[in-house]
Amino acid sequence: MDHAEQIKQLRQQVPVGLRHAALLLEKAGGDIMVARQLFIQEMEAVVLSKTTAPPEMVLPLLEQHQYDIPRTLAALEEALYTITERVLRKIKNSPEAAIDKVAIVIETATPLQRSFWLPLDTMTLPNVCQQAFMIIHEWLSYEDDEGFDSALYFHRQLVCTTIRDMLQCPEVATAIGEGDEDAFRRHRETLIQQLYALVANNISRFP
Repeated sequence: MDHAEQIKQLRQQVPVGLRHAALLLEKAGGDIMVARQLFIQEMEAVVLSKTTAPPEMVLPLLEQHQYDIPRTLAALEEALYTITERVLRKIKNSPEAAIDKVAIVIETATPLQRSFWLPLDTMTLPNVCQQAFMIIHEWLSYEDDEGFDSALYFHRQLVCTTIRDMLQCPEVATAIGEGDEDAFRRHRETLIQQLYALVANNISRFP
């Protein structure tokens, strides 16, 4: 069998480029099956260098996704982590962006019914962590859209109680309760950080 035919047969078995196929065959002394195994080992090594997944999970998913590394890595993430965990892993440098995404995840998973704004006093979620998260996140979204003064009329007491009891942010709760926008602005970042921490520290209670 000539070299071109060996390359052709190897490429029929695994998705390898011409140059890579030639190199693998050279290393394998022209043995197509050995070259194929070398290719698989290389792909497996690449994936293992990019994930904490155990080796026994990698090869089956590599084969399933035809040795496509990005698709295999995505499949491993899905197998290893919940959707909320994947959000936090993907959005590492912006707690506010992460909580916005988590809110979408919760609303979709529950699912929640809204008439523009969520009914904070009547909606029901699977547990207190998700309930508190959505109450506070929805109020923040309302405040962002409608302004602080309008937000004071949007379930203010419920929001203040939830912030104080679930996030231990008394300064923020007091600022909202007293209608002190300046104080709210000073402590808003703390509220975001604590809302993010509520998710991170109770990850098993989120979708």
